[in-house]
Amino acid sequence: MSATLLLIQVLNGLQLGVILFLIAAGLTLVFGVMGFINLAHGVQYMIGAYLCWTLYQVTGSFLAALLLALPAALALGVLLEVLVFRHLYDRDHLIQVLATFGVIIFVNQLAKVLFGPAALSVPPPALLDWSFPLVDGLRYPAYRVALIAAGLLVALGLWLVIAKTRVGMLIRAGATNPDMVDALGVNVRRLFLIVFAFGAMLAGFAGAMAAPVFSVEPGMGDNLLIVAFVVIIIGGIGSIRGAFVAALLVGLVDTVGRTLVTDGLRLMMDPSSANQIGPALASMLIYLLMAGVLFFKPQGLFSAGGSPMSAPALPAEAAGRSASARFGVGIALGIFVLLALTPLVAELYGGGYLTTLVMRAMILAIAAISLDLLIGHGGMISFGHAAFVAIGAYAYGIAIDEGVYSIFAILPLAFAAAALFALVTGAISLRTSGVYFIMITLAFAQMLYFAMGSLSRYGADDGLTLWSSADVAGTGLLKSDTGLFLTILAVLVGVWLLVNRIAVSRFGRVLRAARQNPTRVATMGYSVFSYRLTAYVIAALIAALAGVLWGAQANFVSPAIGAWQRSGDLIAIVVVGGMGSRNGALIGALFFVGIEEVLSGITQDWRLIFGPMLVLIALYAHGGLAGWIDRLQGPRRTGGS
Repeated sequence: MSATLLLIQVLNGLQLGVILFLIAAGLTLVFGVMGFINLAHGVQYMIGAYLCWTLYQVTGSFLAALLLALPAALALGVLLEVLVFRHLYDRDHLIQVLATFGVIIFVNQLAKVLFGPAALSVPPPALLDWSFPLVDGLRYPAYRVALIAAGLLVALGLWLVIAKTRVGMLIRAGATNPDMVDALGVNVRRLFLIVFAFGAMLAGFAGAMAAPVFSVEPGMGDNLLIVAFVVIIIGGIGSIRGAFVAALLVGLVDTVGRTLVTDGLRLMMDPSSANQIGPALASMLIYLLMAGVLFFKPQGLFSAGGSPMSAPALPAEAAGRSASARFGVGIALGIFVLLALTPLVAELYGGGYLTTLVMRAMILAIAAISLDLLIGHGGMISFGHAAFVAIGAYAYGIAIDEGVYSIFAILPLAFAAAALFALVTGAISLRTSGVYFIMITLAFAQMLYFAMGSLSRYGADDGLTLWSSADVAGTGLLKSDTGLFLTILAVLVGVWLLVNRIAVSRFGRVLRAARQNPTRVATMGYSVFSYRLTAYVIAALIAALAGVLWGAQANFVSPAIGAWQRSGDLIAIVVVGGMGSRNGALIGALFFVGIEEVLSGITQDWRLIFGPMLVLIALYAHGGLAGWIDRLQGPRRTGGS
């Protein structure tokens, strides 16, 4: 790499770093002070960009648009806080994840309705619409330099506010010990509002400043949100200094690494292969960085002692399996019977699409049941569980593409790959806990996602279309819709029976005890780490089985199967259905697929309804849909539906 190119990449890395800092600073304060996981923080970045574009159309001045966008972003942040977020502060973190996931769906769709799906652009201010001369005749845009300078000035101002003012003192105290701040008589609700509004304004400022550099489009904040979470995990929850250092580090590693990795690979292989593999490896660098930091410093570089994330509270519906256990089994039996009748109904009414839809729901249910073993019973909130589904799908797809058609050869490949990945990543991830565990599982899943995207022989990002299907003992069982449907149903019933058997076994009881009090379980002579790692591997194997069925049903596999959004879908299914309950994941999967189908038949903007629906379920459906169904049976029912 030439010195000039290196200089340009460093400047680009600093530019990305300051944008990440502006997003991550508010995010780390919100989580550090309030213990609130706000997945919707990325939409506030998007709102800032759209506000800048809208106000520029009105005023014709970028500076005026920027200055007006800041109070508007703050006001919209306050509105979201009052309407939704303040009702979530005292709720379980998984409920917060579900509700803010619903906000993301709603706001992204609203942006698409108001502004259209096409990318928009904002020109830089005329005063900065020129470029600096560099060496070798290359130039660098003045606006990008101004963006870096503005970000550094904001970082300095934020440090002065946090370090030198009374409000900053309260914020620091809140990030370290919020209960003590409350005990000292501080109006914590007002402090929360200030912190949240300030964080929203910072994210909006980042979006407005980024509008002349990046495209303004729906969902533009989603991927940056994940990188911002990486920043606060590396830096340490609640630490502004950590967010600043980590943001610049991540920006430089991500930007400079994309060139260095490719150049390094060219020394070892032909340029064509290096150009294909290099970008995928470079995309993994920040996640490798986070995994490495957490391996040696599980609390991040500069932890401020922010609010840890405890295991999600086990709902009453799942706490015991006593008199209403038969009721839960009856619910499951009724669901399975209805599912079994689907092909007959589809044949009578000519609705073959119904069979495909229900197969998709059942596969999601299998994957969600495996995740619920981790979340509902083990208290391990994995944000990368879709990676194991992708492993199973790719094992199926690659085997078929290579001419291996026996399902009895494909399944061992899928199980071996999933078990190996789970053993390695689980052994590392389980060194952490809480939100750190969430993010390191996400990091490993993202690495796998980018690795799959580099498989040019198997379609890379475009995916792999399969022109044949696996056979079962020489039969075409999986080649007919009815045969495949019954196979998926049989697997679903078997997985449901297995996980419910695990739940009532000694292994399940120890696992649930460890999620509530791991220290006490360890003093009784049980290896908490071994039990959790075993559960992690079992869940991975079940998810990989779901992936194999996914490939068989869709005849298509792509990296999108393992994207972080799909892991978010699985978490939402578990929480909506009722985590830890007998039938929660099963009910949640059927609800998700069914409600999506119904709403999409009503309007193409169905996410405007679906997003608020998730928020309402998070706020009012305690114990999920399974808990709601159980409560309909009266107060004596306490077992899990």
